[in-house]
Amino acid sequence: MVSVVAHSSPSHSVFDRSRSWLLAVKAPERLFVLVMCLMYVMHNIWLARTILWFLVLPTLLITALPLRNLTPIVKSGVFLASAAFLGVIIATSLFGDGVSGSLLWKNIRYVAAVLVFITIVAHLASRDGDFLRLLFLWLAPVAALAAIRDVGTFSHWSVTEMLTVRLQGTKGLSLYYNSNVVGLMYAMPCVGAVAMMATRRLRSWQFVLLFVSALVLLAAVLLSGSRGSLMAALGGIGVAVLLAANWRIAVAVAALLAIAAVAALLTPLAGELVQRKDSLRFELWPVYLHMVTLKPWLGYGLAFDTRVILPSGMEVMNGHNIFMCAAVRGGVIAALALAAVVLAAAVSGWRAFRKSGEVTALALLASCLAASAVDYEIIPSDLSYLYILFWLPVAICLGAALATLRVPAQRPATPPADIAVS
Repeated sequence: MVSVVAHSSPSHSVFDRSRSWLLAVKAPERLFVLVMCLMYVMHNIWLARTILWFLVLPTLLITALPLRNLTPIVKSGVFLASAAFLGVIIATSLFGDGVSGSLLWKNIRYVAAVLVFITIVAHLASRDGDFLRLLFLWLAPVAALAAIRDVGTFSHWSVTEMLTVRLQGTKGLSLYYNSNVVGLMYAMPCVGAVAMMATRRLRSWQFVLLFVSALVLLAAVLLSGSRGSLMAALGGIGVAVLLAANWRIAVAVAALLAIAAVAALLTPLAGELVQRKDSLRFELWPVYLHMVTLKPWLGYGLAFDTRVILPSGMEVMNGHNIFMCAAVRGGVIAALALAAVVLAAAVSGWRAFRKSGEVTALALLASCLAASAVDYEIIPSDLSYLYILFWLPVAICLGAALATLRVPAQRPATPPADIAVS
């Protein structure tokens, strides 16, 4: 009898062991969390961008093998709608004026970057039921520390200036360039922290850490004086608490909001929120709507300068509504394509909630819609604030819907003093 002994290739064996190690230590998940945290910590995004494309993406491709595992993502309604919207923006720009070959190529690269980002987040969220807890357990405290740094740097650590001057960011710090972007950068991790408090088993110190982080971030949103960001924070928190139906969390959130409200009333910024009324929104929206009616189908393209001078003499940068901006760039078709992205994401988020009780996706999407209803341009871009505002919620909605049946560990009715991490 002849026996045959099969010897595996040494290189193949090394690859398998390396892949198993990457999976065991959750390398893609941890590296992605690092990327998100660096967006808040660093003075620029070059390091976060480098890690995302040269570390997160390769390790994810290795651990996702065979790559057909990614097929449900790229065949999903959310992914296809996102690709269609971004494609419409590019295609309609070909009919616009002043679109150079370099600008077109740059935005094609941006489209690819956005779609890869959606794939990365959706895959991580669908594969690992603990990914969102890991993400916000790190991101919320890091964002809160960054907020303290930014507030202090902007106000020169003067309490008087801190409470009387709207936080509009510090030149060179992170991705911030105005109070609305500052506010939304704080609002999104704030909502994520509350969602984790509402739906995950947490040790007592983790719950306290997230509560304090959410409080700091909500205070920073108030100091920014951005009412759109405040709407985003409160809307997302409201959705998370309502869907979670957890009365203990509702009490904790009520306490958080009460503390924030009392602190806000003690500052002159609270009165300014009311005094600014509609901040010219009702004046600028008709102007941009008229622009849309002049070129309703194809829009004006990527190269078009969307700045206008209002009748009041104020210059504004864009239509201050994400759908209005899409219509200006790519016409009604682009606006409808963007609506399809939002609808597909909402359906996916709802499916995830019905299947497993996951509220994070819908809470973040609600925050996104609240903020983008009153501000923000929507064009392809490199890694920036728009990824956190829009593409992260969209991708989490997709990933949560594709996840296998995993019920998030709900906080029990009578939690002990110390709860083990699920």
